[in-house]
Amino acid sequence: MGRWSRRVGDVFLDWIEAPSDRRWLDIGCGTGVFTEQVILGCSPAAVVGLDPSPEQLAFARGRRELTRVEFHVGDAQDLPFSDNSFDIAVMALVIHFVPDPAKAVTEMGRALQPGGTAAAYVWDYTNAGSPTAPLTAAMRAMGLQAPAPPNPQVTSLLALEELWRAAGFEQIGTRAIDISVEFADFEEFWQSMTVPVGPAGKAIAGMPPDGLAQLRSVLEQQMALTADGCIIYEARASAVKGRKKA
Repeated sequence: MGRWSRRVGDVFLDWIEAPSDRRWLDIGCGTGVFTEQVILGCSPAAVVGLDPSPEQLAFARGRRELTRVEFHVGDAQDLPFSDNSFDIAVMALVIHFVPDPAKAVTEMGRALQPGGTAAAYVWDYTNAGSPTAPLTAAMRAMGLQAPAPPNPQVTSLLALEELWRAAGFEQIGTRAIDISVEFADFEEFWQSMTVPVGPAGKAIAGMPPDGLAQLRSVLEQQMALTADGCIIYEARASAVKGRKKA
């Protein structure tokens, strides 16, 4: 899913209009895909990445573009940083995985300087906006429990705005970011959907062979192909930004 998240990330970074030479905190940085976009596109003074997974951070530390980034193992709900430490705090495709999203947003505010920016984007699961939405629909058509992140209800524009408002941010803005998801053919689509990563991929990895074959068949029937055999559909992310009171 990295190529789709990069497309959204580019639009998101343009939208938040971050000044250069600022100190950034990337919460839930994972393997550093979005962190790299910040480095290459925003001319930050410094970037700190935080993630609960040591394995993900080990991969991030090995990325050539991220040698200047300071990485920490930690929890979004209890940031290991002093008050007023950063100018910009972001969560890219993270907030729906946090057990207590409201607490994480409050922590973003605590860690920011007065006047600092807190921003996030996430696939809109409330409106089937994820690139994996066709897979979820197919599993439901089979009568299976469709996998979902812990808190899909916080992925709508309204829910994000309410979280930011409850945390005391000002000048709050939201926007939907639509992108086109394209695959050269059904086989590329199938291989991408069945990588054993994330809730959907892990659920599929545990399916018996006959169930997997049925899922493939349902998807082949549901997915419309273009004249040249490609698969193209739309995905949507919800984005939010706000400023800490000066």
